[in-house]
Amino acid sequence: MSKKEAISQFQSRLTSRLQSAGKNGDDGTANWLAVEIAGAGFVLPLSQSGEIFPWSDPQSIPYAKEWFLGVANLRGALCGVVSLSKYFDLEHQIHTRSGVIKTVLQDRRLVGFHPSLDLNTVVVVDKLVGLKSRDHMQPTGIENLYQDEQGAQWREVDLQLLSKNPTFISIAE
Repeated sequence: MSKKEAISQFQSRLTSRLQSAGKNGDDGTANWLAVEIAGAGFVLPLSQSGEIFPWSDPQSIPYAKEWFLGVANLRGALCGVVSLSKYFDLEHQIHTRSGVIKTVLQDRRLVGFHPSLDLNTVVVVDKLVGLKSRDHMQPTGIENLYQDEQGAQWREVDLQLLSKNPTFISIAE
């Protein structure tokens, strides 16, 4: 099987899960797309997430805020590209277990907002981790922060709230 066929099959499986995410309750079915951004774990609601794209260098836009990286042509649609790492003011580099700092580039992806959110935007993620179920996560007592069964912490990013946030949709300096 070629790499292109494998990616196509992965995207087909993910698309079917995205479509059923809104229909499923907390029955052990995946509710979130788990990603890594600047070494931190984040979960994006599947019902609010759109297509996943390979990294594409955005065309910069003059006078835009630092976290708005520019626009990219993704499947014929012009999409805004946002660095959540810069938007949330996270570290731009991660520490490996040995303490060496390295920049993650090879696994970088662009995750779109669901079309129902009416925001032609993608966010940059350093790595796709997988799918997570709310049933297998425990709230930590801090808003939108959860812990999985292995003890890893995951912060939920509500893409719907983000898409309506005046700061997020105002990209001009």
